[in-house]
Amino acid sequence: MNLPHSRHLRPSLAWPVLLLSLLCLMLAARPAQAGAAEVRKNFAPYVKQFSPPVCTGAINETVVRGLYRCEGAPGVGHAYINEAASLVMPTNSRDITDFVETGPGGKPVSDAERRVLVSDMIKNIRFERLIHLQQGKGGTKVLLLSAFDCPFCIKLERLLAAPNTRIDADIYVLPTTLDSSKNVNLSTVANIWCAKDNATVWRSTLTRATLSYGNLPAGSCDLGNQSTRDIETLIATLGPDFKRRAYPRMLLGNGQIYTSATDAAELSAQLSEGASNAFWREPLPESYINFRMATRAAAATGGEPAAGGKTRTTVKLGDLFKSVTGSDDSKKPEKQEAGNEGH
Repeated sequence: MNLPHSRHLRPSLAWPVLLLSLLCLMLAARPAQAGAAEVRKNFAPYVKQFSPPVCTGAINETVVRGLYRCEGAPGVGHAYINEAASLVMPTNSRDITDFVETGPGGKPVSDAERRVLVSDMIKNIRFERLIHLQQGKGGTKVLLLSAFDCPFCIKLERLLAAPNTRIDADIYVLPTTLDSSKNVNLSTVANIWCAKDNATVWRSTLTRATLSYGNLPAGSCDLGNQSTRDIETLIATLGPDFKRRAYPRMLLGNGQIYTSATDAAELSAQLSEGASNAFWREPLPESYINFRMATRAAAATGGEPAAGGKTRTTVKLGDLFKSVTGSDDSKKPEKQEAGNEGH
């Protein structure tokens, strides 16, 4: 909508036009996340549904809009929970083990629903908060999981930084470390990510192979190693071929994951093959943020009631993207297998 600038309007019309413009901007903006306190309040009625208990500790935002990470009781893995607290995904500290609808009459979450939920979560990563490297002219969207202390990751960054490299892509980096048992490594990840110009810091750290960037002043950035682990956990849910934690790994627009080549020609071929925007289409966050809440509302107002059934289910997911992208990644060998195991 093109509105005339206020200086071209009579004084009596300028303010109404400005107010209308402001209202349009407000309606177009994404809604803010609920906040940890509200999520805990939403979950309070369902605490006793879980044994062993989940979400007994801190609740924090993840790098996915509307998805939260909550700690469990001692010896129990963390869980993921949506804003409405209608969906809880307990883990064994490494992989998601359940998809559970909370509340009485909750139904098992089908494989088809899981496919939509997980793909929408990944598409709703807050890319504006990741390390963004515009390679060449930009273009192909790449989600890159990479470790600052991984030799193959260093080799990849040196390839991309070379002046004669002819690769056009928008690369969004989720940084991590090969050894998360060392506090200095975790601090390095957080300090790189929270740096004012984190793209420059990331690339210079890896191309120079300094393997340490721990001298930045403490800031308010809440991103770090755990954010990358959260995304790895979601990606691992996509099927057997997605479970391997190795770096550097790319998730491309064709919905497939690749171990990044460190040869320019082969990397260019990978990016061309994955350049489709089928996976990075316009996200639909309602699928998980307000999971089945419309059905609950209908039941509460006398509409179609929610079906009864078990409230817990455990299913191993496999071949997740077959119905999402129409492809079968399990039958396709990776272009390069020489990755570094991150765990």
